[in-house]
Amino acid sequence: MPPPPDGGCDGAMPETPIDPAASPAARQDRPSRLAKVVKSAKWVVLLAWVALAVVATVFASRLGDVQRNDSAAYLPDGFDSSQVARLAEPDPGRPASQDALVVYHRADGAPLTSADRTAIDQGHRAAGALNMPGAQVPGEVRLSRDKAAALFTVRIQPSHADDDTVATVIDRLRGEDAISQPSPAGLQVDVTGEAALDADNDGGDVDGPLLLTSMVIVAVLLLLTYRSPVLWLVPLLAAGLAVMVARGAAYGLARAGLAVTDLSSAILIVLVFGAATDYALLLLNRYREELSHHADRHEALARALRRTAPAIVASAATVTAAMLCLLVADLAGLRGLGPVAATGIVIALAAMLTLLPALLACAGRWLLWPRIPTPDDSRGATDHRLWGAVADRVTRRPRLAASIVTGVLAVAALGLTALHTSADPLDKVPPQSDSVNGRHVLAQHFPEGLSAPLTVVLPAGSDAATVTAVQAAASATPDVAQAEPGRPLGDRPTLTVDLAVPPYGQAAAGAIDDLRDRFDAVRPGVLVGGAPAVQLDYREAALDDTKRIVPLVLLAVTLILCLLLRSIAAPLMLLATVVLSFAASLGVSALVFTHLLGFGGVAADLFIYIFVFLVALGVDYNIFLMERVREERRHVPNSMAVHRGLTATGGVITAAGLVLAGTFAALAQIPDVTVAQVGIAVGVGVLIDTLLVRALQVPALAILLGDRTWWPARPPRVPVRRSGAGLAGTARVGGPHDPDDVRA
Repeated sequence: MPPPPDGGCDGAMPETPIDPAASPAARQDRPSRLAKVVKSAKWVVLLAWVALAVVATVFASRLGDVQRNDSAAYLPDGFDSSQVARLAEPDPGRPASQDALVVYHRADGAPLTSADRTAIDQGHRAAGALNMPGAQVPGEVRLSRDKAAALFTVRIQPSHADDDTVATVIDRLRGEDAISQPSPAGLQVDVTGEAALDADNDGGDVDGPLLLTSMVIVAVLLLLTYRSPVLWLVPLLAAGLAVMVARGAAYGLARAGLAVTDLSSAILIVLVFGAATDYALLLLNRYREELSHHADRHEALARALRRTAPAIVASAATVTAAMLCLLVADLAGLRGLGPVAATGIVIALAAMLTLLPALLACAGRWLLWPRIPTPDDSRGATDHRLWGAVADRVTRRPRLAASIVTGVLAVAALGLTALHTSADPLDKVPPQSDSVNGRHVLAQHFPEGLSAPLTVVLPAGSDAATVTAVQAAASATPDVAQAEPGRPLGDRPTLTVDLAVPPYGQAAAGAIDDLRDRFDAVRPGVLVGGAPAVQLDYREAALDDTKRIVPLVLLAVTLILCLLLRSIAAPLMLLATVVLSFAASLGVSALVFTHLLGFGGVAADLFIYIFVFLVALGVDYNIFLMERVREERRHVPNSMAVHRGLTATGGVITAAGLVLAGTFAALAQIPDVTVAQVGIAVGVGVLIDTLLVRALQVPALAILLGDRTWWPARPPRVPVRRSGAGLAGTARVGGPHDPDDVRA
């Protein structure tokens, strides 16, 4: 507060007392109501979150017990394969049996010798003597027609809904020397089949390592961003507590009947960790700015909350709305992810708007050491020189910037030609797996479909003549190797059908459709199931879900953007850039999957996962940018508002994008190829959106559109006052710039 005016010479009027509360400066320094709440409630909020996290951890540790990953369990009841799978379940919620195939062959492809056959018989007896829980007596040894390979089958009946029984049996088969290390030189053995594929696709408990990896990535990026030895701990702690609470909530949703898969659980960790850290970065960035203007940290924190909360809430609302669109899916796993992810985002939002401010208020300014901002020393303030320079170039040549980025994204989108879907579980397993090698051996020496037979279930009470007619129809179908009677399911007769073509290819899909048509002509009500039929029906359901979910997500995101930005033109422009960014991201990812990592294809539902996350998260960063631009547009012309918005938010949004991309990239460490593909594709997409779309394309388009960006609203006319260097009162966070100086 300035000193009171001096009375002057002797005999002048005495000094008039001044009420300190009456001066404008004093009124500005007076704690606001929100600052008082922050100061008084900080310890209560902190203790409440700690207690909540402790309780949630108990339930989060049980999340793996309620997860299911078999495709048939998540198909709608209307599909043949899902009905067969449910009929084959010994009791509700307990999965049907799976087969492991132990395959012997010589490395040089030569016929098996008598010594080889003796060793195979010894391995067969050893498998029967293992007395493994859930494993039935091995079937008879079967020799291939060319005498170059032999196999026997071990049927596994899981004791409950997880994969522990299957994985245990497969490990025992591979670990028994008499089975896996036969004595004749050159004789090799592989354990394959549906059970082995599932075991190789199961990385065990990956949530713990995934959480640790995410924490390390976030910690490193926060250290690089703030260069403080202590500040990074605060958002990391808040995000970690949010993850634990979210996992506890996911357990409750699973117990309530929602489908939770390994993919859902993994995505929940990286999504909550990444989103929570992003929100923390925005709040911390504004908090540092406010500390440069206010001596009271509670007041600075209150003002930072007031300024950032609308954008953070809008961002969370966008992602939440996109996730809830998944509720219309037919696939139960996809439908279950919606509420799980939406709940996680809401918890992340609550943590960053309550827990993080409480931690900051309790700790004080020293957290920002060694760059501590104070009202009389701006050295701790954020350095905007880099993004000021970027904003200068984009603002002066917007047409060039927009053209270059759009061209690059369009070229990247051409990589979509390398993308193809695959229903083969083999493509979800690391290529070097034992089960993959075994499948290749089977394809060389046995009928292609032997590793994944079809199960045909006739209506209850079908007589022998009907069974014979259905069997004859199956045997006469092209691409069918053989059809044999199977074990009845209650009063329903069954057939086991081996295909003569790869069981998950297009030819197999055609054969399954042909079988269903032929069976309908012989006896309506015959069901065709088994793993190949499950994958075919799963692909059809995923395609139907895509047609429903994509337009619904676009509509929901557009409506939220219209409400937030109070514009129609800006949301449409942002949505167009995000869709192009999605196409480019998927194109780049397809090239990486095919040519760099050697993946055989992507799952049918992968497109939906990647689309929903990239659209929702991509719009996120545009919200942060355009909300700041809209705030600046109230005071300066449109070009300068874009310049100020990009300069002020460039650093923090880039840091947020790197954090989110890093956390999703952590999914690549999981053995499940589908989970790794989601992580890689979303990570690539977030980087493209952060470094190209939000940093260059969106600002350039907003400048080219001018005030039409805010149509139908009409922004206030702001006079442009020129000074010697350009504009008087140019961007507070950038260098001088003339908004009229715009060149292509």
